[in-house]
Amino acid sequence: MQRNIKTLTTELIELPKKERLEIVRFLLFPDTPSLDSDGIESVWEKEISDRVRAVDEGTAIGIDYDTAMKKLEKRFASIAEKMFG
Repeated sequence: MQRNIKTLTTELIELPKKERLEIVRFLLFPDTPSLDSDGIESVWEKEISDRVRAVDEGTAIGIDYDTAMKKLEKRFASIAEKMFG
């Protein structure tokens, strides 16, 4: 039986956080071997956990969408200028 995206998403959301993170890593970097031996995975996992905790506790400082997009555009324009002159 073929599962639809809604069913699959529901099943994925119900997984433990660590398993969801592993799926995300696989989807984003399918050709990259596990980085756990270098300790990088645990560093990123801590960073992600810290950010999630800050949002959950209401201590995260957010910015609105338009401001975020302007910052990204400025950053990428700067990088492009350095790379391509």
